[in-house]
Amino acid sequence: MKDQIFIAVDCGKHGSKGIAKYKGITYMTTFRTKMQQVKRLGVDIQPNSFLVELNGDEYLLGEMVSEDYVDYSLNKASLIHQISIYTAIAQLLQKANAPTNVDIRLAVNVPINTYKDSVQKEKFKQMVENHKRTIHFMVNGKAYSIDLTDVTIVFEGMGEVYAKPDKYKEKNTIIVDLGGLNTTFCTFKGIHPLINTMIVSDLGINILKGKIGKIINEHYGLSVSSDDLEQVLRSGYFASKGEVYEDSKVFIEEIKYEHLQQIIRFAKSRGYTFNMSDIHFVGGGAITLRRYLKQQFPHGVIMDNPQYSNCLSFLKILEVKYG
Repeated sequence: MKDQIFIAVDCGKHGSKGIAKYKGITYMTTFRTKMQQVKRLGVDIQPNSFLVELNGDEYLLGEMVSEDYVDYSLNKASLIHQISIYTAIAQLLQKANAPTNVDIRLAVNVPINTYKDSVQKEKFKQMVENHKRTIHFMVNGKAYSIDLTDVTIVFEGMGEVYAKPDKYKEKNTIIVDLGGLNTTFCTFKGIHPLINTMIVSDLGINILKGKIGKIINEHYGLSVSSDDLEQVLRSGYFASKGEVYEDSKVFIEEIKYEHLQQIIRFAKSRGYTFNMSDIHFVGGGAITLRRYLKQQFPHGVIMDNPQYSNCLSFLKILEVKYG
């Protein structure tokens, strides 16, 4: 019997995260979900960037790509996600030093609205599996040939519920997944998701960056690029020609606070009261909004390494399914 490797991929609009388990050892990878098509690229590939060749075309993926190439589409059945998933698999196979004929057991995520639509979910599954055909591709000059069958499709916003079922089985828990493009809500009764509570908004962190860019333009009469805004969000201030605009620190924090308020209003408009449940925050946006999440939900829990929380559950689902 061939060895098998469990691979869980959370392919988001801001970042792609992956966790693998092989022979009892866990491996992790993460990179930015930014991609542009290139041809005969002659520059050296930097860390956290990948030159990927698929079907005769070349793509640059990761940190070396401008923020202008971030995908804002709500649909994940797209080339950027397909290539990001394959790249994550390649990185994890390499880290695990797995043999070329290893059986890959893959779980990959879709938005809740896609998960609930059987047609769209199957379309995404067929794309990832390459319609049952062997997938031949190269990452940074290394060739891979993989077969993906029976890919497990999982939904965003499950947090660590399935990774730590004993912790959740006697409780009601609201999982709030703050992603790059979407913010997802799901209430679990024990480890069972309540279908009517599975909702998604387009209030992710990329939308927050757009709000900040609009205010900078209005306040200072200056245009800012997508790359500028990524740095503004990380730094907490706006600077131009070397000068830090001190008042920008204030309104950036105000915009963060108001963005969270908009997320809360959306949830309440869809029936969420936040009563009688534990509240757990996951996703990379939980780090960005940590200060205000703690203010608004002092008894809520921001998970450790929240960007990997979903992947941990995806991995556990695979272990139960194939273990």
